[in-house]
Amino acid sequence: MSPERPADPAESSTADETPETSAATAASGSRPTSRRTVLAAGVPAVVGLLGLSALTNPRPASLGGPTGDQQLTSALAPHLDGHRRVAIAYLDGSGEARFAGFGAEATDEFEIGSASKTFAGALLAEAITRGEVTTSTTVTEVLGEEAQGSETADVTLAELATHTSGLPRLAASGLTGSALAAFLRKDPYAGRDASQVISDALGSTLSQRGSFAYSNLGVALQGQLLARAAGTEYSTLLTQRILEPLGLEGTYAPITAGNLRGTATRGQGGSGLPQAPWTMDGSAPAGGIRSTAEDLTAYLAGTLDGSAPGAAASTEILVESSATERHAMNWFHEDFSDGSWHVFHNGMTGGFASFVGFTPETGRGIVILTDTARSVDALAVDILAGEVAL
Repeated sequence: MSPERPADPAESSTADETPETSAATAASGSRPTSRRTVLAAGVPAVVGLLGLSALTNPRPASLGGPTGDQQLTSALAPHLDGHRRVAIAYLDGSGEARFAGFGAEATDEFEIGSASKTFAGALLAEAITRGEVTTSTTVTEVLGEEAQGSETADVTLAELATHTSGLPRLAASGLTGSALAAFLRKDPYAGRDASQVISDALGSTLSQRGSFAYSNLGVALQGQLLARAAGTEYSTLLTQRILEPLGLEGTYAPITAGNLRGTATRGQGGSGLPQAPWTMDGSAPAGGIRSTAEDLTAYLAGTLDGSAPGAAASTEILVESSATERHAMNWFHEDFSDGSWHVFHNGMTGGFASFVGFTPETGRGIVILTDTARSVDALAVDILAGEVAL
């Protein structure tokens, strides 16, 4: 089974394939089906409209000046055509992290899109450790009578975390507004809070339950259910259980534009047009986190060695799709035809793209953040598979 790529709310096709197209789907991410293909895992579905805006006033990106590790910048620059500001951190397997930037520092803030889903996975693993839920906990067990009569009532947290719940990529009730917002280069998820996300999920018709179908709505629901089970809001849960214990001061989920920090910058679409920030409101668990290369390196290292809160989310396999593809809690596992298992998630928003991943066998890890909605999946996959020597 080859998972579909996350689609943007502005995308009418399925993936983050075209910067603008994946913009709507962008909050999702995607998953590499091989070392040579683009990951397919999470951008809302109205990107076709974003594609229209990409035809106007194209402004090709100019890669920023190199900073940090000169060996890394020299090796990576040829692979970054079309990008502007890029921050990359590389775990070389020795426990050391190396940083390379292009017009960016390790502490600069980026939207990470669907890579945010891995934090929802960590929160699920933490909630299990605390005895609040299990992977078999259903929507009804968390919401009670609120879920009565819904097709989603008996969907489990495991299904939400592996995109096998049957929920659609996006809620049907919000498609028109999302499409218009994406076309206008605004946040397609704005204005739909946690309660609306839950209502959207409960009102959805399930399709092909049990099969992989990337769903931003499903992971948004997962995050909101975990918050409800803990008796708090998602952003608070994230901060208290993952960010503060790891000291990730540069990472946060703003939820609404009014909560953006002064460090927040605007990204650009693949054509160079500026994009509004995506804070994603109630859908934040699916793609609304902002972070830095420095913070994500600490998060990735702690996940790799098991010391981070919720690290088990990356190792507990819930679904084995094929001989080369597995699903953990919001993490993808894949053999990129090199005989090794790689653990990762990618992401894209209207103006940013990201990739976080590691190889347990070698201890190597990679974080790539760019403020251009142009996929960095192929480069990241080749780094993890050893085809781009660093």
